[in-house]
Amino acid sequence: MMVSEIIYEVLKGPFNDNVGPHPLPEGFDRSTTYITYQGISNIPLNTVKGWTGHDRLRIQINVYTHEKLQGEKDAIAVKWAMDQQKYSNCEIADQRDGGFDEETQLWVQEIDFFIWQNACN
Repeated sequence: MMVSEIIYEVLKGPFNDNVGPHPLPEGFDRSTTYITYQGISNIPLNTVKGWTGHDRLRIQINVYTHEKLQGEKDAIAVKWAMDQQKYSNCEIADQRDGGFDEETQLWVQEIDFFIWQNACN
């Protein structure tokens, strides 16, 4: 399963389908939380015979909210949901308070995960 599929499947329910690749889509509802994700790096798993079809990706999940406190709470919900999912091994790598984003006029929390992806399925 591809990492983008995993993220969408795990987070679409808790965030009312407001989940998609970065950047934020134009015209989205700013009154509710919106989740974006983007790849940071990809480490292919290789053997002496070549690539195995598996990759360990570092993914950044961004939590955009109208209120800072809600963003902090939603970031915790993202971490729990990704940690508890059963699609693939997932580790929390880092979290940052992105502060107030002038472009979107929203508060941002950024969470990095390491997730295994199987491109063979």
